[in-house]
Amino acid sequence: MEAVVSTQSTGENGAEEIISEEKKKPKMKTKTIQNSLEVTSSKKGFTPKELQEAWERENSMIATDKLIKDRLNAKNAVEEYVYDMRDKMYGNLSKFISEADKDVYLAELTKTEDWLYDEGENCQKQVYINKLAELRKVGDKVLMRSAESEGRQGALNLLGSSLVQVRKVLELVTNKDEKFDHLSEEDVKTLAEKDLEYQGVFNDLCNKVSNQKLHEDPVVTVAQINLKRKEFDDKCQPIVNKPKPKVEPPPVPAEEKKEEPTETPMESTDSNTEQAPPPPADPPADPASADPSSMDLD
Repeated sequence: MEAVVSTQSTGENGAEEIISEEKKKPKMKTKTIQNSLEVTSSKKGFTPKELQEAWERENSMIATDKLIKDRLNAKNAVEEYVYDMRDKMYGNLSKFISEADKDVYLAELTKTEDWLYDEGENCQKQVYINKLAELRKVGDKVLMRSAESEGRQGALNLLGSSLVQVRKVLELVTNKDEKFDHLSEEDVKTLAEKDLEYQGVFNDLCNKVSNQKLHEDPVVTVAQINLKRKEFDDKCQPIVNKPKPKVEPPPVPAEEKKEEPTETPMESTDSNTEQAPPPPADPPADPASADPSSMDLD
């Protein structure tokens, strides 16, 4: 610490004078000294053989982790399928499988679930894949029946709409509508024949669909109905959408093509041209009709 010495004295005027003295601290000088540091390593680097062995161990661990992960994923896929299909068997898929088949399938799902927590706890990946494939043999059929049932009516409606469109065109042709007066007799004959043919196909499909039982495999599939509609459209739509030929305007006669040039009247600037006489001046006023008050008197 700095020592401070204070003294007080009284002057002639009675004022106190304070004198402070500080003991000055000597300045410190810093000196930097650098010493060389010697570093030695007691561990040598890996040899190529050691690096190769380490790389192989790492790849082996990665492969082992992947096998474990794939095996667990395959096991979980079986477990999820069991839970999902069992719920659907009691729900929206119940009408697409017979009662006898449903009981057998539910028993198989329960058996698989018990197996997963017993003998199937630590099986290889392929074992789980095979187990899932066995369950899907029945489950996929039920799902297919459900999908076909939902899509059949829509496919039939599209085929029916195509038939109605062609039938309307035939009616317009019969009524001599100018919109289709460019169709040839062969075109109209083709439309009439295809309409009659595929109307029979449509009726046959509708009868089969109406007699279809939901828990049985479909006699008519959505793909088959769509194929029939495509065949019908490929034969009829090019005729229905056939553009009308362009009508060329009649040729203009040669005499009308030669048009005589029309002359535009111009104002004449010839000084010799006779100019129209100016309009006549107003006639002098009749003295008798003048106002007497406005006349000057001598």
